[in-house]
Amino acid sequence: MCAGRSGPCGRSPAGGALARPLRLEAGRCPGDRRLADLIGELTLNSPEFSTWWNDHRVLRHTHGTAHYRHPLVGDLHFSYEFMQLPGDDNQTLCVYLPQPDTTTAQSLSILSSWNASTTGTAPDPRPTGPGN
Repeated sequence: MCAGRSGPCGRSPAGGALARPLRLEAGRCPGDRRLADLIGELTLNSPEFSTWWNDHRVLRHTHGTAHYRHPLVGDLHFSYEFMQLPGDDNQTLCVYLPQPDTTTAQSLSILSSWNASTTGTAPDPRPTGPGN
């Protein structure tokens, strides 16, 4: 997430890009009460979102880059791809990946190790029981 409204990660372009797919979904699902509530909350609480929403732009993202600022590890840069799942137009898989051997990859490794140390060791994924 960006640090502050004028953070160096470009809040305005990123926010506008996030409002456009919400407008696409609102058009596809006009009766979705939860989506309408989310859009209403964002409009009331964010003057920037209200501006982006009112420009009426629609965008269907399929791929791109994203930049976030994490409060502990700093800037994170990802490539992303959205994939429509076969047989269900209402399901989209979003994949965010850092480039290998980058500061972002190292930062994610650090964050992952912190989580692993607080949750204990991961369970053994191999099946157990008779015949295994």
